[in-house]
Amino acid sequence: MKQRKWNGLLTVWSVIGGIIGFIIGEIMLAEWEGAMHETLLMGLYFGQFALIVGLCCLLAEVISPQLNGRSWRLRYARDGWKLLVPATLLLLFAAGVLFQFIYGLQLGNRDKPQDYVLLIDMSESMKSTDPEKQSIQAAQSLIRKLDDRKRVAIYTFNEQPSQIYPLTQLKDAGTREQIAAKLSGIGAPVGRTDIGRALTEAMEHMEKERIPNRKAAVILISDGFSEVDKAKVLAPYRLQQTQVHTVGIDSTEKEGIQLLQSIAVETGGTFHDVKRVEGITSAFDQIYQNGQRWHLMNERMDTAASDGYHGLLRVMLILFIGTLLGLSLGVVFDNRYLAKSFAIGGAVAGLIAGILLETGLQGSAAPLLVRGFADIVLALVLSLSTLLVAVGDPNAGSGAGLRRGGGGGMRSQLEQGESRGRSKDGGAVRKQFR
Repeated sequence: MKQRKWNGLLTVWSVIGGIIGFIIGEIMLAEWEGAMHETLLMGLYFGQFALIVGLCCLLAEVISPQLNGRSWRLRYARDGWKLLVPATLLLLFAAGVLFQFIYGLQLGNRDKPQDYVLLIDMSESMKSTDPEKQSIQAAQSLIRKLDDRKRVAIYTFNEQPSQIYPLTQLKDAGTREQIAAKLSGIGAPVGRTDIGRALTEAMEHMEKERIPNRKAAVILISDGFSEVDKAKVLAPYRLQQTQVHTVGIDSTEKEGIQLLQSIAVETGGTFHDVKRVEGITSAFDQIYQNGQRWHLMNERMDTAASDGYHGLLRVMLILFIGTLLGLSLGVVFDNRYLAKSFAIGGAVAGLIAGILLETGLQGSAAPLLVRGFADIVLALVLSLSTLLVAVGDPNAGSGAGLRRGGGGGMRSQLEQGESRGRSKDGGAVRKQFR
């Protein structure tokens, strides 16, 4: 006979565990996103989340054993502590690595830039379009966000390009601050715009400093127009498959916008029309994110942003994460009936969380809130599994649990068998003596 069960304390503690797991996960993303490979990062993210939620659920059931019964707490709760780490942390770590590998395999067909060259317009017209030098501030902000594996070079240009910093690996905070200080020392805008010469100078520098198997990209920011022999200037960019991402600042020149658009299109880059200078930093961030690998807990960018296939793939993989999380609780509780109930409930929780992530992250201004809501919903719905899905009676048939048998378990059956054996042996001895 099946019956619905519910442990209110387990629900409360599971939600608390989801909140704690979310906070730890956000710290991981803040510290390691971009610096750690996304497959390992997602393994750690889901592994620690499962461990925290599993720990809270186990504690709640030990305190108030509504699902397993008091005999479980007396006899088998200690086994739950032994199974906790392998069933949650290790299982979900492996699942996170595998699922992210599948997700990344589909999305990461093209190499991501490891070298960035920034070309910043410092012609006379920038005095009016960018009087506060927010383009310089945006460049400083971007440099602080780039991970340690990236190299960056900075140029300003008017009629002549001027190298502010050569291609340098951002190996530590000191290097970043040194480059930022160089940017702060740039003088007032002066002269006319020559975009073609700036692009040619940047390509010559990249070819000189090129490291095999490293892809480069250029970010060009300007408010003006200049005559450019695109066939000649952009030929090496197409040959080297180097993208030029362009940012147009508050430009009223239609020809300038068309030029920046065509440069981006012909090199496979992106064009960003910034109506207000305050949006330069956001444009830089979008360019950088487009060049990064996506993972299960962040937004897909560029052409994959609206790809239905990858959206469905994310939902299905999070569904599997939820299923495995539920199964891990059944293993911790050492009860196959609970494992079935939690696995089904976990699948429902994972489906809801996956839909929330897919619909919420795309274009979201606050991805942290989306992830938090999804994590909490996952923990909440999972804790209600035994209320949503009736649990089999552990005393029916051959018994319940992964160790077989209900309240007594396999150990109890063995003890009963030994007792019957001793009784039979004793009877045979007495018969012999008689």
